[in-house]
Amino acid sequence: MSLKEYNEKRDFKQTAEPEGIAETSGEKLRFVVQRHAASHLHYDFRLEMDGVLKSWAVPKGPSLNPKDKRLAMHVEDHPFSYRTFEGTIPKGNYGAGEVEIWDEGWYEPLNKIKGKTDDMVMRAELHRESLKFIMHGKKLQGEFALVKIKNSADGKSWLLIKHKDEFATEFYDAEEHTAKNSKVTAALHKKDGEKVSESTGKTYRNYAPALSKEKKLKQFIEPMLAKNSDNKPFDGKDWAFEIKWDGYRAVADLRDGIQLYSRNGLDFSGKFKKIVNQLGLQEHEMVLDGEVVAYDDKGKPNFQWLQNIGERPNVNLIYQVFDILFLNGHSTRSLSFLERKELLKGALKETENIKYCDHILEKGKEFFRLAEDMGLEGIIAKKTESTYTDGIRSSEWIKVKTQQTDEVIICGYTEPKGARKNFGSLILGQFQDGELTFSGHIGTGFSDKTLKELFELMKPLVTDQSPFKKIPKTNEKPTWLKPELIAEIKYSEKTKDGIFRHPVFLHLREDKVVEDVKSDEQIPEETMEKETPKAVKKEPAARENESKTKIGKQEVKLTNQNKIYFPKDGVTKGDVVAYYQSVAEFILPHLKNRAQSLNRFPNGIDGMSFYQKDAADETPDWIETHKIYSDSNDKYINYIICNDAATLAYLNNLGCIEMNVWTSRIDDIENPDYLVLDLDPSDNNTFDDVIVTANEVKKILDKAKIEGYPKTSGSSGIHVYIPMGSEYSFEQVKNFGHVLMQQVQQNLPDITTLERSLQKRDKNKIYLDYLQNRRGQTLASVYSLRPKNGAPVSMALEWKEVKSGLKPTDWNIENALARIEKKGDLFLPTLNKGIDMLKAIENLQK
Repeated sequence: MSLKEYNEKRDFKQTAEPEGIAETSGEKLRFVVQRHAASHLHYDFRLEMDGVLKSWAVPKGPSLNPKDKRLAMHVEDHPFSYRTFEGTIPKGNYGAGEVEIWDEGWYEPLNKIKGKTDDMVMRAELHRESLKFIMHGKKLQGEFALVKIKNSADGKSWLLIKHKDEFATEFYDAEEHTAKNSKVTAALHKKDGEKVSESTGKTYRNYAPALSKEKKLKQFIEPMLAKNSDNKPFDGKDWAFEIKWDGYRAVADLRDGIQLYSRNGLDFSGKFKKIVNQLGLQEHEMVLDGEVVAYDDKGKPNFQWLQNIGERPNVNLIYQVFDILFLNGHSTRSLSFLERKELLKGALKETENIKYCDHILEKGKEFFRLAEDMGLEGIIAKKTESTYTDGIRSSEWIKVKTQQTDEVIICGYTEPKGARKNFGSLILGQFQDGELTFSGHIGTGFSDKTLKELFELMKPLVTDQSPFKKIPKTNEKPTWLKPELIAEIKYSEKTKDGIFRHPVFLHLREDKVVEDVKSDEQIPEETMEKETPKAVKKEPAARENESKTKIGKQEVKLTNQNKIYFPKDGVTKGDVVAYYQSVAEFILPHLKNRAQSLNRFPNGIDGMSFYQKDAADETPDWIETHKIYSDSNDKYINYIICNDAATLAYLNNLGCIEMNVWTSRIDDIENPDYLVLDLDPSDNNTFDDVIVTANEVKKILDKAKIEGYPKTSGSSGIHVYIPMGSEYSFEQVKNFGHVLMQQVQQNLPDITTLERSLQKRDKNKIYLDYLQNRRGQTLASVYSLRPKNGAPVSMALEWKEVKSGLKPTDWNIENALARIEKKGDLFLPTLNKGIDMLKAIENLQK
């Protein structure tokens, strides 16, 4: 659709909003909800469709309460690139005010239509002025509807309504789910002459931080944090590695003036004036994330020099910038790590005190050794596809330290002995399961100067009350402190009950508060392993990551073979290729001369997937293709045909985890070889319900005196195939399937349904799907892997196996071949001579 109205309303020389150009994501349909303080506060609800963002202004914001019918005013289309826009629209411009992203993600039609893209389905529903869709956002999830109010005066009034589902709530106010550091909120309060409330992290028992000399900003971004684990250095195809700087984490916000502040919002502008001055030389409106580092006279990062910068005004300070959160009116948080780094490298102007922090790919072990040799604190491992989320500690970023260090809370001290002055040892604490617990004493690492300075800082915090719920036994009489001071220590090991052995004091962390230590509990490797489901693959196979392999007479290029495709099961892309080659002789007869609908998972089952029917232009000449006319698309589609093991490997290398084929062959395209009865359970059905239904299908088939062949779907259901021998049209086969399913439903009315509409369908019943028998429909082939946790396989069954105790995930990538070799191909009869449909109908009528 034209973006003419959008462009006409804006002067792009004055506003940072993107100019209107139609484009698409090329993946799943995206959505964004932007909170907008213009003449009044409202939420802009935008759905990707037809290359643009179809847009509605929702005054009260979206709701998860089905009783709330939110007014949504249909406005002009916005360009797809508007999805990442955040910032200020200047006064005098259309929509002047502050804009921020409130929620984002992807969505899909509630009622999908096979053979039609999600985009086509949604466009058709928009034309009918009634949209039903499922949202997959950070805040908005589940089923929604957008319905136009008929005969409204302005013709633009719609209603945004939440359907009743597992995500629905009884009360919902979008304003209560707004970030504390919201610039839109700040703009609204400023407009109303109100004072903005502080956005501060809670500290233990609400004590004020003892060391924070810098003022705390009222609005700030909390940066994304890395997990602190016991992981050893590692290599990884999907990982990048950066230096772990020993300095102060700092965010630089260059959107409205210049702000430089700590992870907790402490203003660094006075402390690091050189850096702030040079941030003024930057040429773009940005939000940067990095670390302020002080270098000693040997050129090494020195945290103590940084901490005592007042005594060393000429110390060499560098702001090492490693991420970008915002650039020229657009949030970059939803981009991948590598995409953000590429933008940062191009946008950042390096100066004497501001540097771009580079990274290396894959070779974490070698990078760690170099960091260790240079005396650095360690490295940070970051997933190359990781997005940026404010204020969370993510397992997609991992600290790997060169020495054992940790942050502790100073909870008290003991009396000095001998010539020691001020105090003897510090009493340490950390949080375990949310409770402050004793973690030992520390009496080394202090100079006379440190003893004196630290003692002066502790004096105002002395209290009669122990900060521990369970008072520990200390080595000397304790003096208790309010738990506000944070220290960084190094140590040899940590006992099971949380006591540090051989701890050495390094320095105080005045840039952190107790709540940081509470959220930064170390996660030992054994704990991480317990949280991870047992892998299907016991050990990853050793194979070349990229190779040219001869399969039959054809050489096939295989790439990224060590990429993880099933993260919870340790199954790689190479494992998928190897599985299909091992079962090639059994699966190929069921793929031969059938059009393939490619369901591609280039980044594994947890990544984005997409369907592809047309063979790409770069498809090798040796791959067989066949053009088939599509009524829905009104064009010929050039399908890939998989007739040999080499093509099978080629498809797996494209990211095809499952093999989806037509029920007819290209030499008789209008007449299917078999009929498929798909028993599709709801989330509320057990698999025993499916087994009962399958056995009822068997009774009906026995009555009709025809053979049916069951297989697990590999997901949650059972498929029953009936050979048709290419004797009947798609319409005839579909109608016969309908007759069979009607009889099943009549016999099992309490657990089955023929209702096609998801909205109307009883969510406690199994859907008897006979519509899989329409022209162009595809289903996962027998012996196909399925993109589900556990790497399950769609397995052919004997009827005697369809009984209680059977599970759809009984067969997987590890045990499927042994099963097939033992039983043989139980599904071969589906390719043989078909049934006599008329006789079968006569038998059913007896």
